[in-house]
Amino acid sequence: MLATLRSIAESVSRQANLDSALVCFVQMVKDAMKTQCCSIYFADYSQDNFVLMATEGLNPDAVGKFRIGFTEGLVGLVAQREEPINIAFAKSHPRFKLSPEVNEEGYNAFLSVPVVHQKKVLGVIVVQQKMARVFSQDEESFLITLSAQLASQLAHAEIKEILRQDESSHQTSVLKGVSSAPGIGIGQAFVVLPKLDFKSIELLKDSDVTEQRRLFTQAVAATRKEFNTLSMTLSDSIPHEALAVFDVYQQLLDAKSLGHNVEMQLQEGWCAKSALKIVIERLISQFNAMQDPYIKERAVDVKDIGLRVLHHLVNTEHAVKNYPASTILIANTLTPAMLAEVPKGHLTGVVSVNGSANSHASILTRAMGIPAIWGIEDLPLLQFNGKPMILDAFAGRLYISPSQMLMDEYTELQHQDNLLNNRFLAEQDSESITLDGEHVSLLLNAGLELNTEQSSAHICDGVGLYRTEAWFMQKGQFPSQSEQENWYREVLTSYHPNPVVMRTLDIGGDKVLDYFNITEENPFLGWRGIRISLDHPELFLDQLKAMLKANIGLGNLKIMLPMISGTEEVDESLALFEQAYFELSEKYPEQTIERPDIGIMLEVPSSVFMLPEWSKKVDFCSVGSNDLTQYLLAVDRANARVAELFNPYHPGVLRVLNKVAHECEQYELPFSLCGELGGDPEGAILLIAMGYRRLSMNLSSLNKVKWVLRRLNVSDMEQLLSECLAQSTAKQVLRLTRSFMLEHKLGDLFYTPK
Repeated sequence: MLATLRSIAESVSRQANLDSALVCFVQMVKDAMKTQCCSIYFADYSQDNFVLMATEGLNPDAVGKFRIGFTEGLVGLVAQREEPINIAFAKSHPRFKLSPEVNEEGYNAFLSVPVVHQKKVLGVIVVQQKMARVFSQDEESFLITLSAQLASQLAHAEIKEILRQDESSHQTSVLKGVSSAPGIGIGQAFVVLPKLDFKSIELLKDSDVTEQRRLFTQAVAATRKEFNTLSMTLSDSIPHEALAVFDVYQQLLDAKSLGHNVEMQLQEGWCAKSALKIVIERLISQFNAMQDPYIKERAVDVKDIGLRVLHHLVNTEHAVKNYPASTILIANTLTPAMLAEVPKGHLTGVVSVNGSANSHASILTRAMGIPAIWGIEDLPLLQFNGKPMILDAFAGRLYISPSQMLMDEYTELQHQDNLLNNRFLAEQDSESITLDGEHVSLLLNAGLELNTEQSSAHICDGVGLYRTEAWFMQKGQFPSQSEQENWYREVLTSYHPNPVVMRTLDIGGDKVLDYFNITEENPFLGWRGIRISLDHPELFLDQLKAMLKANIGLGNLKIMLPMISGTEEVDESLALFEQAYFELSEKYPEQTIERPDIGIMLEVPSSVFMLPEWSKKVDFCSVGSNDLTQYLLAVDRANARVAELFNPYHPGVLRVLNKVAHECEQYELPFSLCGELGGDPEGAILLIAMGYRRLSMNLSSLNKVKWVLRRLNVSDMEQLLSECLAQSTAKQVLRLTRSFMLEHKLGDLFYTPK
């Protein structure tokens, strides 16, 4: 049965379009289950009904025409319940609805399962039989497994079909993701090359056969050269007979084998990439069908060769492309390097297939003030390249090939957003004081955009979090102590006399160094933060000494330790600090080396319950609300599948933050918050009500938060907080905060989705 499942999945994935994929699907399922009818219905949410998309056994003329409401018949019931229905006499069920136009009168046995992808019902699969019987548990399990396996493939095929239809009819299509950095981006898509596979290649025609043949021939030549290089490189390290595999690869690239088959497809009008896709997938299917295990394994070789040729084909196309003046960057997984490659002033928006609104890469886009959305899965990336787009990062929507009317509307919305930002800027030099006279220190989360941040030093009260790892991530090797000292000195000088809280190296999780690779199954619970520093005291001592030397004569440095979970880590860190301080004092006796305050980040849940100990060991603490939320809710914040579960407004998270504030006050331990929550006006309001008077945030949030605080009383915030802490869901909390903002005439901050 497993082989049958795999065969169906592979066959469906190879189809050129949605219609052929569904026809293939129903035929193979009908044959595999030895039943008399298999049909698939797709949900049309624009009309609140299901449409018959393919069938083997019902009236073929009804395909694409017959529709049944979401709440009608057995099909609607399966979707409503989101569970299978298996009955011997379908007509006896109270929800059965006879539909003469599909010719199902002769069928009795009925088994149906929903097709669900990311909590959304995409459709319903139905198998029917004339003989009245209940389908076996194995048959039901088979269909459920098949539905689960194919859900993402069908979602992928559906998106591709929508895009194709919209392009031909000049209609706008829209995809939904998770809002990250707010704003509106209007521009042209630039796709960063994804990890290539043949699924990402659209079957497209091209009338210029000569040009497509040239491209293919060039890609084959590049692949041959690649194999020759590999063979020569390995010739001294592996047996001569093992090198014969490269001879086999070269033979497969010959005109008589791969070349001949691709040429036939080119003559039929397919472009080079499509021709290669058709040939390779056909060959893989043929090899997989063989009984001989040795021959069957050759499918892997064929796929490897095909992907190498494809890589050269796509690279050739991509090499001549320039970033548009208004670039909407689209990538499988965004990295800082991708952002850095876009010419300054050209980047207007970011879309990432993987990741989430709370990943570190997402934080980077917020720091840059670039609108971004995340978690749009199953995108045929290469199909987007060059298309005009509107990125609505308020509502988490991506409009592809928008109409002129939509462009005009969003241009006006963008204008209104700019006017609102101008109101924030008008008060950027004002004090951040509430109406009832409470001063709140607004500090920067810095280290990502050095020049922009330092030029805005006058509008903040210092730096509450300086991410030293950001500089390490841009280097090709660990920077020397001297390099670090110069860099830290520049930062401390820029913000002097205001304090700068420098966090020691915090790598691991989704922050990696190219020259210090960490491979872990669960990186967020693995080797990261202070754990790495303590395992590499030579690196830690270098960094501490560089910070201490950079602080000479300035005195505005504070040092913060990340990912602290227990007292042993603090004790070891403080011992290494004393060592660094002593060694520098011995080496530079003529210099006065100040002892900066040393604090810890509260981001591991265990640290929240050790505030009595921290008050005796460190000088301050700062809540890292991003990671603390991640660990409290057991949600990987870089995982798009669970992105919706990551919510710092969860009552459990708010109660923990409130506990921290009260206990820090009790133990007279200075405290602050440097997570993304503090940069959200609603979050800042709740935190101030708890007692937080030092909030650190990205530059793009600072002016907005200041503008809001200057229009509110702390007493009103405290009333709101008491109501929020009594709620049981994040939705209820956010409903209260929104009502509060509207009540205090701050509704302009809210964006109403279209």
